[in-house]
Amino acid sequence: MGERRKVLMSAYACEPGRGSEPEVGWRWATEMARYHDVTVVTRANNRSVIEAALASMPPPHPGFLYYDPPAPWVRWKGRGVPVSVFYALWQWGVRRKVAPMLGGFDLVHHVTFNSFRQPGYWWQRQPPVVLGPLGGGQICPWAFLPGFRSRLIPELFRSLTVLSAPWWPQLHFSFRSAAVILVANADTARRIPARYRSKVRTLLETGVTPEQVLPLRPVRRDGPVRVLWVSRMEKIKGGTLAVAAFARARRSEPRLRLSMVGDGPDAGAVKAAAVRLGVASAIEWHGRVPRDQLPFLFQSHDVFLFTSLRDTSGNALLEAMAAGLPAVTLLHHGQAEIATDETAIRVAPRDPESAANDLAGALVTLARDPGRRQRMSEAARERVIRFYVWPRKAEVMNRIYQEAWDAGAAAGGSGCAKG
Repeated sequence: MGERRKVLMSAYACEPGRGSEPEVGWRWATEMARYHDVTVVTRANNRSVIEAALASMPPPHPGFLYYDPPAPWVRWKGRGVPVSVFYALWQWGVRRKVAPMLGGFDLVHHVTFNSFRQPGYWWQRQPPVVLGPLGGGQICPWAFLPGFRSRLIPELFRSLTVLSAPWWPQLHFSFRSAAVILVANADTARRIPARYRSKVRTLLETGVTPEQVLPLRPVRRDGPVRVLWVSRMEKIKGGTLAVAAFARARRSEPRLRLSMVGDGPDAGAVKAAAVRLGVASAIEWHGRVPRDQLPFLFQSHDVFLFTSLRDTSGNALLEAMAAGLPAVTLLHHGQAEIATDETAIRVAPRDPESAANDLAGALVTLARDPGRRQRMSEAARERVIRFYVWPRKAEVMNRIYQEAWDAGAAAGGSGCAKG
């Protein structure tokens, strides 16, 4: 396994069992603790959940440092201070808290939040710094923005910050100091200023556990063809696009059925679209379901529909592939890199009308071709096993750490705190 070294990991979001970024922070911490002596600095309000989980896990465990800004800032966050402002304050405070300890570590690894616009304040050469995997470089296709309605201005503002970020001085400090800059997708890689791109490596920020890789089941050849959509219902997830595509597909293939799993601020609009398009009775609405029920849903459906209009990766798509579901997706952002033409039919998101038509055509194609569904099912599961299970990803990250140490040594620093 090699020499164990001391790694300081910055993971604002780090909680087991939560999904999304908290789960990403937790998985990187626990997986890399198998290779090195990892100390994670995270939010103080994560402490009880983390310590309960550690008590039931076999060693080796990561160690944890807990930090929150002064109490007034925590209260102000609960009263509407933007998360990005609070997070920047947290990162600055963490940097000051651990500054006296940095000489005791061999490497600093910034993990979460994974936005390339806020990679922390690790502006030192030694110990070497690994950033990421960073995401957030995606922009919702402009043609879809009019459908955002009340969310149009926030989404437009976010898009403008993504476009302007490469000129922010603090990002140049971070990228100049980093030994390696990991990015989760090609969109984010393009946002890294050209002078730092020699440091850029691509690695998806998330993964699945070996337990989430499910046995393949025989493809159903008769009866209804069941399509599954899983996401939080908000504008960027494209719920109304999914319903529009399903409605058009049903005109050609009435055997299709759709299950929509998730809840959120856009749920009313999605359900209203289903009523307007005359397909509400062909849709099963599950609302939000516990994570331990998702494997059953994956295995009881035939096709996975993923319509996110802006996403660093797409955890639900990855989990569906691990369960052997062939997919219909948009050909952009993280989903374009997770899925391939062997595992999904991928549709260019040119505009809402053409995307709905093309997604509908893809659903009809898969509904009528069980042999293709079988081949895609096998390829999807194999791709996850090869690239996206957490132990495999940890092997890759360990090689990235070694690259950072080698770069630090070549730059003339020891990059090592023996203990």
